[in-house]
Amino acid sequence: MRLIGGFINKLFGSKVAYYCKYPLDKKAMKRELEKGLKQESGKKQMQKASKIAILFIGTSRYVEFFPKTNKEFFVFTDVIEFPYLKNKKDVSIVKIEHQKWPYSTLMRFKIINKIAKKLNKYSHIIFIDADMFVNKLVTEEEFFSHNKPLFGVKHDSYVNKPGEFEFNTKSTAALKPGDDLSNYVVGAFWGGRKKEMINLLKELEKRVDVDLKNNVIAKWHDESQLNKYLIERKNSVHILDPSYAYPEFKPIPPPYKKRIIHLLQSPIKKSTPGKNKVN
Repeated sequence: MRLIGGFINKLFGSKVAYYCKYPLDKKAMKRELEKGLKQESGKKQMQKASKIAILFIGTSRYVEFFPKTNKEFFVFTDVIEFPYLKNKKDVSIVKIEHQKWPYSTLMRFKIINKIAKKLNKYSHIIFIDADMFVNKLVTEEEFFSHNKPLFGVKHDSYVNKPGEFEFNTKSTAALKPGDDLSNYVVGAFWGGRKKEMINLLKELEKRVDVDLKNNVIAKWHDESQLNKYLIERKNSVHILDPSYAYPEFKPIPPPYKKRIIHLLQSPIKKSTPGKNKVN
């Protein structure tokens, strides 16, 4: 389905592609959003979050998406002189090299693990893609009102059909017969408690390394690896509805609002070096 969507996008543009898919997903999407609203109503914060680390990888021109919020960020970038990053008490800059697609996304677990020791002082760790925009108030309770140590966001493209999981047994991301395929999460936004997140990062770095040694890259890179890991621990994962990573051009069933917008077709992404090349 991603390939078909990509073909329509190439011919007619991203807005047309999303509007074409919208009627197919509308009913299922509304069910997911209703489910998310029910989870949110009357919730109380069950996890105590004392200090949250937000991980942000932005190399080349992606750094222009850096969110101007009052949070504590670890910013992995090659543009260390970017003006907004300077003299910020809540920002730690980690210099990295920009890599060509898909390695810029595939290697994120290894990149983050460079600061694994520093992450130990935080109670929770959250990863958010460079091209995400917070569109409405999102509260702490929405992430910590449950006892599950990890969270992910259901991918908007797979609310009424199975996700595009990896089944190639040559990859460490391959699922097994009998695995629960009911939730396919987006790789753009995930997180959880410190201990479980550090374990996730270390394990997925190892799995990606094994694949690369065997000359294999999972179908959807780091997203495939993330889905495999979360399915293995499905009882420990809280699934947020798609409004937390919703494409900018895709309509959302009323009266629901996009909480966090995924800027899928922004001019900056189009001009990012190596975006459409696999080496």
